[in-house]
Amino acid sequence: MKFRVLSIILVLSILFTSLCACAVNSGTAEAVSVASDSAIGELADNAQYYGTVFGQGEVTDINVEISEEDWQDILDNAEDEEYHSANITVNGTTAENVGFRTKGLSSLNSVAKSDSDRFGFKIKLDEYVDGQTLDGLDTLVLNGSFSDPSYMREYLTYAASAYLECDTPYISYCNLYINGELFGFYLCIESYDDSFVERYTDSEDTVLYKAVSTNCTLLTSDDGSGFDVEYGEDDDYTNIKNLVSVLNSTTADNKDELEAILDIDSVLKAIAVNTVMGNYDSYSGSIAHNYFLLYSDGKFTYLGWDYNMSIGGFSADNGGSVYVDVSSPVYGTELSQRPLIEKLLAIDKYYEQYVSYVESLTDYLYDFETTVNGIADEIRNYVENDPSAFYTIDKFEENITESDADLTQVSDSEFGGMGGGKGMPNFDGTQHIGGSEAIPEFADGYFQDRTPPSGMPDFDEEMTSQGSPNGQTAQNGDFGNKGGMQHQMGGGSINSSAVSIVDYITQRLENIQSQLNA
Repeated sequence: MKFRVLSIILVLSILFTSLCACAVNSGTAEAVSVASDSAIGELADNAQYYGTVFGQGEVTDINVEISEEDWQDILDNAEDEEYHSANITVNGTTAENVGFRTKGLSSLNSVAKSDSDRFGFKIKLDEYVDGQTLDGLDTLVLNGSFSDPSYMREYLTYAASAYLECDTPYISYCNLYINGELFGFYLCIESYDDSFVERYTDSEDTVLYKAVSTNCTLLTSDDGSGFDVEYGEDDDYTNIKNLVSVLNSTTADNKDELEAILDIDSVLKAIAVNTVMGNYDSYSGSIAHNYFLLYSDGKFTYLGWDYNMSIGGFSADNGGSVYVDVSSPVYGTELSQRPLIEKLLAIDKYYEQYVSYVESLTDYLYDFETTVNGIADEIRNYVENDPSAFYTIDKFEENITESDADLTQVSDSEFGGMGGGKGMPNFDGTQHIGGSEAIPEFADGYFQDRTPPSGMPDFDEEMTSQGSPNGQTAQNGDFGNKGGMQHQMGGGSINSSAVSIVDYITQRLENIQSQLNA
């Protein structure tokens, strides 16, 4: 195994927020921390990969040069997700004839039905030129903070994942320009693609699977049909079917069989991240998707993906998931429907390790409000000047500010699946993963509306019966047609969670800590 991941961690101290790169080689972490006054990019000194994109220590500038005809076709036929040729310039470095298209699932569908053109995008450097990369990077995605007025949910959750030394993609904030004109303030994320895989491993048997259906539960061997092979070859999904068979027959007595084919730690860490960060547009929620499985050297590693609806942002959650039973950490489903969670947490050794990761994250997030304020200070000007923003700057402020809302008053009875479990183990003050350094780091749902508790901001987020927004244009997104194009570049109102991320994490940690101390 050549490399695991270089993951980013945002570390906020009293004086500044800094970025860290964490290199993990053969399972051993070597963390390098360099102070910075920026919270919005990876430090150049630590950018061993993709320095042009992620190594500038500031917001990345990405300019896409594309013909007006192709750009209009992308906007008119966004749901087709077809690549078009474009040239991109990233922080002054240009790559020509790259693939550029829309991306997404529910976010793509929702935006396509709205008055907004603020789609997520995917840039594939080698779509038309074989082997082309940008400092080794072959694919990146641009996410527009759909359903997230805070602009932070995905960023914060990837950071929490990186803190636990999960295999995590690079991520940075960026300004996206189309033909030289500012289009929006986005998140730029390394895609799980060839370049990611090839710095993780040089094993010849490597296969990368993406959970593309909304029911990749791993309950039956038929689940192989819900995955796409993104790298390598496995036409019959033999590896997945074997994992399903071994997983569903796993007990404490035969757990060695599962350990032989699955990186157990990667799953336990992912469960802990979902639990603490309230990430339920995931395997832990009602829709078992948004993850990858990387098979290498005969073993699977779990990779989390797409965190924009974490921290109480999952569709009509509105904070109702703030209570979590740490011993049965699913939401909107039954534990029995998630064997990766049920089978592993039923084994004491794994359960105790998972709980140690949960506790480590609660230590890490102990001063979450200060962390959020630090990031807000770094990105506020970019948010305020975002021409295609889904939300006004006032909604941004409301979504990052503590309120008097009691999120425990939001009923979760409609979703169920949160009870039961074996209860919490006793703790004796043992040192936990990551220590107790109090590093306060930062970082599409399908259900009916839920009523926010009193004290929550009043969002205009009603949807029509077809699922499209009410059509109100964001305060800083009211633009006319550009260059004769039929679509507006403006954002428009989009369905989102009204819950403050500070309220959610603060109250969630209180609940989790009460269980840890029981």
